[in-house]
Amino acid sequence: MNAVSLLCDIIGQAGKVAAQAYRDDARYGALLDAGLLQGDGLVQSVLCESCDVPHDAEIVFEGGSYGYFCPDLGLVSVERADLVAVRPDLAALVEHLHAAFECQPGGISQLGPQTWRVGLVDTPGGRAVVYFHTCLQTDDDLVSLGNALRAEIRRDYVLVVSAAGQLPYRDASICNLAEMVQVDLGAARLRKIVSVAEAVGAPPRPTGGRPSVYRERLHSLLADRVAQGVAEDGRNAEADAVLAAYVARFPHDPAPSRVTVQRSVSKFRTGS
Repeated sequence: MNAVSLLCDIIGQAGKVAAQAYRDDARYGALLDAGLLQGDGLVQSVLCESCDVPHDAEIVFEGGSYGYFCPDLGLVSVERADLVAVRPDLAALVEHLHAAFECQPGGISQLGPQTWRVGLVDTPGGRAVVYFHTCLQTDDDLVSLGNALRAEIRRDYVLVVSAAGQLPYRDASICNLAEMVQVDLGAARLRKIVSVAEAVGAPPRPTGGRPSVYRERLHSLLADRVAQGVAEDGRNAEADAVLAAYVARFPHDPAPSRVTVQRSVSKFRTGS
């Protein structure tokens, strides 16, 4: 499983988390090796699950040891090692993304509390600017993104990569972090799964070859699902179903990326 999905989960918690909860997860070690997590002291509270009603409990230090108070059990001792906290190293993440997307030298900048400019990428259709914004789940997240990008120079394409949520933002392509990159375990770095050009829908470079086999096959699958009355209403849900159907029908061929399938769903539904 892609370790970046665990990183997205941790980023979505918007703060430091207890390392103890992830120590047995192989993905956690991969994130540490890549420098995408950093130590951050101790957690301030834990979830007490020892009594009849689980509850959040503040950590205290008494008598030379750590613990928390439970209404049913009194003072419950906790090992210091179980309280060690980590948080995402977002500056390191942006450096990784800059390299993975093969951005032009320089250009990295933090634009707001949740937003970083990752860099510029040349695509066949023009320049794309890539941003990382921690979460796009609420209206407040969109306001934060808008404030950060207000003074930015417009480019031919805009890609916003987010760890959680994909709320639409004007004139930008929105992609989930785990769909764009994965951890290269051998090199302890991120590598792209989907190119920036593909994510923003830039036209492919002319090759003189035959039309995309993906386009033909996906169109056929989409048409079949409509005819059978099983097409999902939501674009993302339909894309997931079509991708699964593609893999089942063509098990020995490379599968298209989820972004490619999403774009095919949109084009099929608009007749473009």
